[in-house]
Amino acid sequence: MLTSARKQRGVALVVAMLFLLIVTILSVTAARNSSMSLRMSSNMQDQNNSLQSVEAALFATLALAGTADDPFDRNDDDDPFQGIAPLSQLDDPNSVNSIEVTLLRVDGSCPRPRPGRGGSSAGFFACDYYRVDGSHEVPGRARTIASLGVVKTVLK
Repeated sequence: MLTSARKQRGVALVVAMLFLLIVTILSVTAARNSSMSLRMSSNMQDQNNSLQSVEAALFATLALAGTADDPFDRNDDDDPFQGIAPLSQLDDPNSVNSIEVTLLRVDGSCPRPRPGRGGSSAGFFACDYYRVDGSHEVPGRARTIASLGVVKTVLK
């Protein structure tokens, strides 16, 4: 019995050390997974904020149609964004970096109404085609570029 007790003296220490090693490996793995998940959700949030900022700016530009500051008026040489602080100089990190309205085509044919939706006024109206481009960037975090097509009906 005395020899059996001497053989088992260090076994408890070895078992405890193996148990601690396994717990340590599990803890490090869990911490690494948690950190990676946090970074992924932060990146997704930055991307979503950037997309929402650029979309809001595009639709705000679209809302100017028909107002005194209409950016879709090809006869107007004034800058519709005159008097507004340059977008890249705003302090808000969620602000949009740039908005650009480009006239693509003047007096083009207009999209036809669907059948059964009334008559055609093809001889009276023409359409101007515009593209509104917006970009938003938070350096090192997120960048979004979006475009919106606009068709404006004008009298011939």
